[in-house]
Amino acid sequence: MQKFKCEVPILKDKFKNHFILKDKLLSEINNQKNSNTSFGKDNIKKCDWSDSKNFERPWVKIINNDLKQQFLKFADYLSFKKFIMYELWYQQYSKEGEHGWHVHGHNYTGVYYLNYNKDCARTRLLDPYTKKYFTDIMADEGDIVIFPSTVIHTSQIQKTDFLKTIISFNVSFDNIKDVNYDNIDKEVKVIK
Repeated sequence: MQKFKCEVPILKDKFKNHFILKDKLLSEINNQKNSNTSFGKDNIKKCDWSDSKNFERPWVKIINNDLKQQFLKFADYLSFKKFIMYELWYQQYSKEGEHGWHVHGHNYTGVYYLNYNKDCARTRLLDPYTKKYFTDIMADEGDIVIFPSTVIHTSQIQKTDFLKTIISFNVSFDNIKDVNYDNIDKEVKVIK
């Protein structure tokens, strides 16, 4: 088997209106029924993955329009015209919480760091080419990060008492923008 490297972007941005929406979102999430989630090594304090296709949840209604604008911004950067959001859910991690190595469906996934500080466990990605740790995402509260959903990743063990809260999602970007390929770098990599 031959192996070829193809670079794809990982994007990080500041989520618009984070400071306006944060308290409302956390209040609605805290009012949700507790659904302790543990699969294998996973230790997630609270999560609503089982309802991730329900876009009528109260907290989702608060963030939905802002998320759509953010995904359109990402789509534009990636040279797509639209996106489809398939799942949207939150996860909360208390001390010793973690989410083991996993992947997602569709073409991109990501994390919005809703309640987060510098001591929180980071998201770690595995380089699919070298099978070595690729990077720890150095996020700040209010950041939103997307990466290809087939990249193996984990939320490392939470070492602090701070309640880390993230919102995660699975999206697909589609409808390639009209691009003048004549103006793109002419270097072509040939796979033999």
